[in-house]
Amino acid sequence: MKRFSVILLLAISGLALSSEFTTASASRMNGKCCTSSDGGRSFRYRMAMRRAAIPHTCSAYAASCIRYSSARPDRFPMCQAAKAQCLQSGVYVGPYSRWQFAGMQRM
Repeated sequence: MKRFSVILLLAISGLALSSEFTTASASRMNGKCCTSSDGGRSFRYRMAMRRAAIPHTCSAYAASCIRYSSARPDRFPMCQAAKAQCLQSGVYVGPYSRWQFAGMQRM
């Protein structure tokens, strides 16, 4: 009886490993950045798509600044000043984080 249970256990584990019940490997690439066999559910892919959806203009970054800094009372003048500087130089500098984003479209 013990021998039968061991054989049955090995057969079930072999079936589970070779069937569609196992998770897909996230390391296979199909030639595109950050896409994998998990159907686009990986964190890297979602973040790359989210970053690509942001329009790279001074006005868009200023609107994001106002939206993300809703707890700060001075958000409107700070974000508008960063937008004005961006419209002149083409480089958006975050008023609170001091991060720089170069190559902005001056819109």
